[in-house]
Amino acid sequence: MKRPTFLTIWLNVMLLFSIALTVDSLTYLPMIRLTKNYVSLIGIVAGFVQIWAVVQLLRWRKIGVWLLLSSAIVIMFVTAINEFYLISNVGQILVSMLMVLVVNIVMFGILYLAIRPVWKNFK
Repeated sequence: MKRPTFLTIWLNVMLLFSIALTVDSLTYLPMIRLTKNYVSLIGIVAGFVQIWAVVQLLRWRKIGVWLLLSSAIVIMFVTAINEFYLISNVGQILVSMLMVLVVNIVMFGILYLAIRPVWKNFK
């Protein structure tokens, strides 16, 4: 079956953003090595999982949804842990976590609306 245009566009946008954020996180590798903050490495791996998840969705695989959800949760936890290391103000940490949560809810909401009509075509 032909993929709906909106779903194709949204998956491509998600793929581009996932690649961009993962490449950006790779620039922190020297700092991770110096500070020995290996939790960030888990976030980088989760970024690669997110890229793979979107690729699986483009291949009509249901596993992509579960990989995307799990990687988003891992990235959120890594962000929270890193925020506690960097920021001592609890209010700033909560605002940062709320922003990550809102972005994920919007992303998954749009994905849900785009996938719902063709969910039966996913394997």
